[in-house]
Amino acid sequence: MSDASTADGFPAIPFTALPGLVSADGVYLVTAGGQRILDAGGQACVSNIGYGRADVADVAAKALLSLTHALPPVQTPQRIRLVQRLTEAWLPPELHRIHFVNSGSEAVDAAIRLARQHHLASGRPGKWKVIGREASYHGVTIGALGVSGHTQRRRGLEPLLSTVPLAPACYPLRCRHCASTRRCSLQCAEGLEALIEREGADSIAAFIAEPIVGTSGGALVPPDDYWPRVQEICRRHQVLLIVDEVITGFGRTGRKFAFQHWDLKPDMVLVAKGFTGGYAALAALITTQRVIGPLLASNQSIMFHTFGGHPAACAVADKVLEILEREALVERAAQLGVYLANKLSRLRAHPQVAEVRGRGLLWAVEIVRNKTTLEQFPETAGVTLDIIRAGVERGVLFYFGGTGEHRDVICIAPAFVITTEEIDRLVEVLEQSIDAVVANAMRPL
Repeated sequence: MSDASTADGFPAIPFTALPGLVSADGVYLVTAGGQRILDAGGQACVSNIGYGRADVADVAAKALLSLTHALPPVQTPQRIRLVQRLTEAWLPPELHRIHFVNSGSEAVDAAIRLARQHHLASGRPGKWKVIGREASYHGVTIGALGVSGHTQRRRGLEPLLSTVPLAPACYPLRCRHCASTRRCSLQCAEGLEALIEREGADSIAAFIAEPIVGTSGGALVPPDDYWPRVQEICRRHQVLLIVDEVITGFGRTGRKFAFQHWDLKPDMVLVAKGFTGGYAALAALITTQRVIGPLLASNQSIMFHTFGGHPAACAVADKVLEILEREALVERAAQLGVYLANKLSRLRAHPQVAEVRGRGLLWAVEIVRNKTTLEQFPETAGVTLDIIRAGVERGVLFYFGGTGEHRDVICIAPAFVITTEEIDRLVEVLEQSIDAVVANAMRPL
């Protein structure tokens, strides 16, 4: 047998931004070569309680011994306990209908199907279109990618994807209406209504968006009047509001869910990532009686995946949520977010930093060639991955953001157990890494 630290043929397309990993603990990753790397990106904004918790592994082992697998619609002790915890401690009372899947992409697909089923069962067969936004990403499946505005990941797949137009992003830095002031004028929200009216409100089933855009735009926080306006538009046109909390859910932005920053009443909420803190594969579509009721009345069901709501994954999620509650980690994410914001603020003066933005423990730094004109580095320059590699060399791993069209966005989303000293270090390394890369990239083209 060959060396266990490497394997020819995996991954199918080589990934060179990070060396192989052998273990992790707390907020640190350990490479095959023994290097300890501070995980400033939470492995795609996943880690929240930190790595290596024995109590989480114990409940997974116990669940696997008691019930290896069960069909997704069947009630099991693990599923019942998790649903009880969600409805009693995490969700507003109207959000109590829960459908488990394996990933955020699957949750998005399920929401698209449910939106169509809801309108069919409600006597509105013309409503089938689902509107997404520019500078967005909702997953890699064809359905999820079809409502995403991720130029790079859509490239070449366009014939397979939805042709429903995308609504404008709430991105004042890059908005043609707001670029001069860099303050949102709400033309993006008005653009959503104009799109609904142009397509015909009687054809629009749902609108899907992240409350705070995760990595595709890079921690895009809208102004306080954006989401109330969007919600009003959706309600008036009988368009279901689907909130994608795959990245932002379970405390990432300093609230249990990011939609709670604006007291929204979404029709569906999609969760994954922080649901299990990276300890298992689990996601969910969470909705209301109002959405499910017409399906129940017409004896319809929601299609499931074979491993959706795996008993061990549900046991893990229940334990992760219990740890978040017991250790007050959502509150800690809010407090540390203020500290991180203060530390990152010095980067705003950097000649190649266009913007520093975020909330809680979800932040992004956008890099540009020219700060005045917002000219970007060429996509071929590979600035984002070069900064990430420079960070790894210095012992800190950041996460890549952007869509190809919007690029060179460095994302920061550490576990909620990170310390202020570790935050100091990651900000210092980020500045060093940006300096090292842009010095080379700024050479004449």
